[in-house]
Amino acid sequence: MRVLLYSLYTLFLFSCFNDRSVKEPFDLIPQDKMVDILSEFIIINSAQGSNKKFLESKIKNPVEYIYKKYSIDSLQFENSNAYYSANIEIYNSIYDSIKIKLEFIKEEIQYQIDEKITLEDSIKKQRKNKRKKSSINEFISRKTFPGNNIDTTFQKTQ
Repeated sequence: MRVLLYSLYTLFLFSCFNDRSVKEPFDLIPQDKMVDILSEFIIINSAQGSNKKFLESKIKNPVEYIYKKYSIDSLQFENSNAYYSANIEIYNSIYDSIKIKLEFIKEEIQYQIDEKITLEDSIKKQRKNKRKKSSINEFISRKTFPGNNIDTTFQKTQ
């Protein structure tokens, strides 16, 4: 009886075992394209978290926008994502590439922000210097000195 129970138990365990390896889909998205797609999803997800109304005013359906941009459909993406996530080494390399790409984008945006700030600061400085010069020139052209109400400007007589 015990042997029968152990054999049924073993048979039950093996019947529950499912081969979870995912076969490569015929329309597998290449790794470099997958890096771009997942990067876009991360950026759009972040944008939705910070300013959802602004994003929706620009892009009605962000997920569909990405699918159209990369000429894929949702099933192709899901199959490719399932395949890559089943192969952990490949998936880790994809996410390492995504991390590098997002850091590069961040540095590029930070550089643009710094350039804009520098430009705005130089414009403000020029305006301030222009105002200062014009007030000095106005003061000199009047030749009226503080405490002295005598106007010493030269006027032509006809």
